[in-house]
Amino acid sequence: MADAKNVVIILCDQLQRQILGPYGGDVPTPNLDRLAARSVVFEEFYCATPLCAPTRPSMMTGLWPHAHGATCFGKGYEKIHPGQTLLIDHLMDQGYHVGYEGIWHVNRPEQEDRTGEYAYFNRRGFPYKQHMECLVAQGGKEGEQKGAVRTPTDSGRIHDWGFSIPVPARWTDAPEYHPDLEMARNVAGFIQQAPADRPFAAWCSLGGPHPPIVVPEPYYSMFKPEDVKFPASFEQEMAGLPEPVRESPGAQSVRGWSREQWARAIAAYWGFVAFLDVCIGEVLDGLEASGRAGETVVIATCDHGEMLGAHNLYQKGVLYDESIHLPFMISAPGVAPGRRSSFGSHVDMPPTVLDLLGLPGLPQGQGKSLVQVLEDPNAAGQDAAFVEFNGYIEGGIHTRGVITDRFKYIYHHGHADQLFNRQDDLQEMNDLARNPEFTTVREELRGRLVGWMQETGDFLTPEWPI
Repeated sequence: MADAKNVVIILCDQLQRQILGPYGGDVPTPNLDRLAARSVVFEEFYCATPLCAPTRPSMMTGLWPHAHGATCFGKGYEKIHPGQTLLIDHLMDQGYHVGYEGIWHVNRPEQEDRTGEYAYFNRRGFPYKQHMECLVAQGGKEGEQKGAVRTPTDSGRIHDWGFSIPVPARWTDAPEYHPDLEMARNVAGFIQQAPADRPFAAWCSLGGPHPPIVVPEPYYSMFKPEDVKFPASFEQEMAGLPEPVRESPGAQSVRGWSREQWARAIAAYWGFVAFLDVCIGEVLDGLEASGRAGETVVIATCDHGEMLGAHNLYQKGVLYDESIHLPFMISAPGVAPGRRSSFGSHVDMPPTVLDLLGLPGLPQGQGKSLVQVLEDPNAAGQDAAFVEFNGYIEGGIHTRGVITDRFKYIYHHGHADQLFNRQDDLQEMNDLARNPEFTTVREELRGRLVGWMQETGDFLTPEWPI
């Protein structure tokens, strides 16, 4: 990897993997397609946790949320522990010209904040105000883009809050003023203006397709609601599901939605993704224009997935495939393109980037470098992935999961567990956890999960359901 000098990391927020071109989806993504054509594309890559505030620090520290300390939102829950080094800080200390624009969600002790030292840093939020203005101008009402939900906390109290739901609106300004396109063009400019005598590291962290679903034309009207095909798990009977799924914010917020409402939301979401591909193209074009693409590692992925109606759920926070199974592709000098079936996770990103660049690793980390798998299609790689979830606000929900090539086991702390056969049940509709024919499989996966929890210092002690 001696020719790899720079790195560009492109992130989307709340992106559903299976709708993308490189993964056989129907949404046109020509820019992701051209990146995939020169990349190693991972089939089995997973988020550390399906929530932004904990999983983004995992991408920066190489630690699981229960290890870095930022487990969810809420005072005392959303900051990483003191003394942890971020990937971006480490690259800066190695002489890199570093820049970051977009969604950040890396909360650390104030005295350790180094964002002011970066060559470029522009933290962005989501365009809720613009979405509301567009929605009202198009006949909607302020407030209808939020759904009322109630969630438990570790203290036992119930937190009442408004949860973003996929009420779409057309972006009424020119597309170039949409914040995601602005971000992409700013990062492209940063890359092109980077000093020639120093390596650079650039992050473009796009806000979409996370809500609010506000999309410019022609992408807003690219898909017709009447042409939407619903997932097989749509309108699944939820009575028998574990309570953390049945009463999750993603279930409460859209309970009672009609097929027509869902069709509008899904069509607009797909159009949003098509627009984001244009934004990704801006970054890729900027890299090409810089003349340094041949010596640059490019990674494209997201922070977590999106349920978008599957299992009657919206957003994330559950361990179904749509929520945790992510797109992940790496283009690197000297690495032949292809597909890989071994497993990877957010915690593997820092060691992989540093390995590709020939740099020393972070002083802490629990992930593993994927470089051996990148270089050798026949390398064994990791044979399982692990995922955790620790609630939305101040805990209250604790879930752990292990995924192998054949099975997924989900442990809901204090509630019923779930087991799915990934080969025979792609939609995760047939729970095998109580099937006596799969008792041995369930026990084996429980053992693997406990081993991972103990090895990584998880604060949770499982109490297996009967």
